[in-house]
Amino acid sequence: MIHPTAIVHKTVKIGDNVRIGPHVRIEEGVTIGDGTEVMDGTIIFSNTIIGKNNQIFPYCIIGGVPQDKKYAGEPSLTVIGDNNIIREFTTIHKPVGEKEKTIIGSDNYIMAYCHIAHNCIVGSNTILVNNATLGGYAEVGDFAYLSGFVAIHQFTRIGSYSIVGGGYRVIKDVVPFALAAGEPLTIRGVNSVGLRRNGFSQERREVIKDAFRILFRSNLNTKQAIEKIKEEIPMNKDIRMLIEFIETSKRGIVKKGGKDD
Repeated sequence: MIHPTAIVHKTVKIGDNVRIGPHVRIEEGVTIGDGTEVMDGTIIFSNTIIGKNNQIFPYCIIGGVPQDKKYAGEPSLTVIGDNNIIREFTTIHKPVGEKEKTIIGSDNYIMAYCHIAHNCIVGSNTILVNNATLGGYAEVGDFAYLSGFVAIHQFTRIGSYSIVGGGYRVIKDVVPFALAAGEPLTIRGVNSVGLRRNGFSQERREVIKDAFRILFRSNLNTKQAIEKIKEEIPMNKDIRMLIEFIETSKRGIVKKGGKDD
């Protein structure tokens, strides 16, 4: 169903059971999957692909022009998966660079007034609370939780299953499974509540805690701590994820007590 006041370009591909509300504008080259609802006043800019069963609430900007002076109008793609809830006044910008992508996964809950900048990658099953802001090229892993008014610096990564407390700025990478809070931001421990809610057994949680003790509570630098973890902690998919995240960090990781390395 398309409301008569909506403006939909003739090239737009619309799936079954899609609802497009009043005063929505959808530009050329857009695809909208089955069962998605686009509510009042939302604008979906060109070259945007939206999957199935998404709810896009009023006055969102999807695939908008990036806030980057380097952008010269080159064709680039915004991709959104399935089953996302995107609340009012959220802005998601297209990437800088021809054939580049801004990517949002599936099953995310993105609350009102969030901003996801150009070239960002957001995984699946994340929660972004009101006014969470991602700078360009930021990455958010699966099942991560960003509290309200969190500000993520460009190129910074938030690891899977981590949580960042409300109102804090993040200028270094937050490792998977972590609880980060404070100003300056520090690692306060393992995101135990989040891990339990996502089905992590006590045994899995204890192994992660053992790795965190070496990484954040010893006097070792990050490189030394990683070597000790490899030697002493049973290698499973969680520890492998943690190590790979740290070893591929370009900005360094947030440490305990405000020490970044």
